Amino acid sequence: MKKTFMLLVLTVLSVVALVACQEEAKLTKITFTGVTDVTDIAYGTEFNVLTGVKAIGDDNKDYTDKITVQSVATISESGVLDTQAVGVAAVKYVVTVGNVTGEKWRYLTVLNPTAVEGEMLINGDFSGGTGGWTDPNVNYIADGAEMTISAEDGALKVEVVAGANVYTPRFGQMNVPFELNKTYQVSFRAKSSVEKTINLQVGELLTSSPWFTDFKPGQTENRLITTEWATYSYKFTHKLDNKRGGILFELGKLGNDQINATMWFDDIEITESTPDADTVAPTFSGLTAERSVLIGASFDPLAGVTAFDVVDGDVTDNIVVVIKDASQAVVTAVDTSVEGTFTLEYAIEDEAGNEATFTVTLSVLGMLFSETNVLKNGDFAAPINETTPEWTTWGQDWGNVAVFTGSIVDGAYQMDITNPGDAGTWSVQFVQKVDLVEGVTYRASFDVKSSVARDIDFVVTQDVTYYEHFKQAGIQLTTEFQTFQYVFTVDKTTDNTKFEFDLGATPNAAPSIITFDNIKLQEAVLDPLLVNTEFDALGWQGFYNDWEGSMASLSVVNGEFKYSLTKYTNGSAGYLLQLIYGTKLVLEPNTTYTFTFDAYASKDLTLNPFFTQGDAAGWNNIVTSGTVAITTTKATYTVTATTGEGVALPFELKFEFGTQFAPFESGDEYIMWDNLSFKKAEGPELLMNGSAQEVLQWTYDNSGGATGNMQLVDGKAVVTVETLGAAYQPHMYQMLSGLKAGNYMLKVVVSSSVARDLRVNFVVPAWGYSSIIPGGSHDFAVEVDTEKVVYVPFTVANDITDQVKFEFDFGTLGGELISLPGTFTISEILLYQVIA
Repeated sequence: MKKTFMLLVLTVLSVVALVACQEEAKLTKITFTGVTDVTDIAYGTEFNVLTGVKAIGDDNKDYTDKITVQSVATISESGVLDTQAVGVAAVKYVVTVGNVTGEKWRYLTVLNPTAVEGEMLINGDFSGGTGGWTDPNVNYIADGAEMTISAEDGALKVEVVAGANVYTPRFGQMNVPFELNKTYQVSFRAKSSVEKTINLQVGELLTSSPWFTDFKPGQTENRLITTEWATYSYKFTHKLDNKRGGILFELGKLGNDQINATMWFDDIEITESTPDADTVAPTFSGLTAERSVLIGASFDPLAGVTAFDVVDGDVTDNIVVVIKDASQAVVTAVDTSVEGTFTLEYAIEDEAGNEATFTVTLSVLGMLFSETNVLKNGDFAAPINETTPEWTTWGQDWGNVAVFTGSIVDGAYQMDITNPGDAGTWSVQFVQKVDLVEGVTYRASFDVKSSVARDIDFVVTQDVTYYEHFKQAGIQLTTEFQTFQYVFTVDKTTDNTKFEFDLGATPNAAPSIITFDNIKLQEAVLDPLLVNTEFDALGWQGFYNDWEGSMASLSVVNGEFKYSLTKYTNGSAGYLLQLIYGTKLVLEPNTTYTFTFDAYASKDLTLNPFFTQGDAAGWNNIVTSGTVAITTTKATYTVTATTGEGVALPFELKFEFGTQFAPFESGDEYIMWDNLSFKKAEGPELLMNGSAQEVLQWTYDNSGGATGNMQLVDGKAVVTVETLGAAYQPHMYQMLSGLKAGNYMLKVVVSSSVARDLRVNFVVPAWGYSSIIPGGSHDFAVEVDTEKVVYVPFTVANDITDQVKFEFDFGTLGGELISLPGTFTISEILLYQVIA
């Protein structure tokens, strides 16, 4: 009995212990099921993100009823996903029990709706919300633009902040099945919160340059959208076998208008149509009103010239050109053997009888060019640099991939092109990056041939903006070497500039071996028009023995000349380091001159003021009172110099101090000068810019009661105007000896301490100060502390042999223009002739 009782007790205790263990199990983890990603949710169908989802704890309890969801997508309280929002919706499932939280991400993809049978667009009436119109591969926002798209009252609402380009922002739809040689009408209803003109495009977006294939080339469609609902439409005929394109609504800056607005669109529709009557004339490409070629150059008036008609397409073969000489007599060709002027009259007519004409004035120039080739290895005498190649190639690497190889063969470069691709003329490129200078005229020349007759393009372009400094399309190659040369002026800044041959899908492209040799880019040797245009002329030169690796510079710091020596390799002779006055002095015989200057240095040292007529006079040097010991503290020093009888040659003024510094690899030793003066007793000052604050070769005029001054500050001309007179009182100016007939560009870069208007002008004093600028001057507004870059193009019809005065006016301009005193900081005034 005792044993039975004991066994019963032990059994009860075991059950109690087991129950106790089960009650002590703790929750440490929550696991979700049914949360696999879904990639094919049909547009507009019902999808509940909670359906089939469970949350089970490791304590074997079901916590599904505690699930909450988090997402930027629209999900109802009951878990229904908004499937009219196309794209990927990230959904986060969360369950929290006590201090245990379970989380799981899930990605749900809502597909675009499909087009209704018989319709070319998806959801053109927006009955399906924004579906079909929010593809991030189509819609584009950049350049400061903003765009928010939503559905409102059965229409598409687009809130627009216009960017800096016409296509920023844009929305649209691709993969519209346009068929070859069919005419379509695109129509839509729209309104805007404010009147806004938009650009309408049809074509295929590309993933690389040129980024877009235009389905209506030469046909621009702009529409002014008003504040009331209205219907808009346009037609185009599809000339390509391409069903990948679509329509685009471009809402950015158009012309000078950059308008923000809220816009609404509805009933966007594309239907087959019939073409309207053709009343539009063809358009030319590759023509400019002014062109030039060099003496001896070959010239084909049709090279690079094309014509396009919206209806007939490429009508280049129908171009007719009539050539007239300077007496307007018709000639058969341009004579490039001598300088002269020709008139080229181009005409083109389409099948409907619409005619376009264009007149070109061609100048044959006898210009000189530097022997230096801006390009590297243009004769291919050396192998292509493998580390930093001077010449590179590029080809289309998608779709119809371009296939080619390039190498140097027998001292020339061969491009063996077996497939030129199909993306455009640029689908195969032969390139060298170059550094060009704004305002400089260049001559490009090269020898080229092809194993079969074909054409190529040549372009000098910026790699990022694709701004073309020069382009010659349609260069016709034969199986024999031909020499081509082109003259152009760089009229923009030149970052990332490419000297580029386009060898791809040109109009007459063909598999071939193209051979290049003697490729040159040379600067024209031209006298400057305006001088000291960047205000970097100091009138003094810092000299150092750079042939041994020394490094020094001369600058103006806080209104003083600073000669900085950062490396010195030889301290054996005084002439190894010098400060030299840039203009030689014509002195009187047997005369004493006084030379005064302020100086100090990074350490105590001795300067040797030196006056010499150079090697031509056997280093006939004026005797001075000796060397000058300077310290680290600024002080004024005076020496005298007396000439003798031999003063037929002018004298050079300099300091020599090469023995004052021991050689060193790196450092910052310096000498400072200020208030340099050289003159005879009671005589005029003979030095320019002894104060280190003069703006050399520019004159400041305070006439007419105006007050102010002009000083050189940190490499810029700073004009301080205290009181104003007439429009040209005060003004800064420079005289030109004349101007040849041609096209010119003036560039001014200025900032101001006040908001006002300023004026630039070119006048001819001998003509009663008549202006040669259209309108009599060029006025522009400046803002406070904002650098303004101003370009002023103008044309001189005939050679001007009289002096021409450029002036920058700071006076009272009159009329509605704002005229105020202030400080005006000018960093550049550049004038150059534009030769195309």
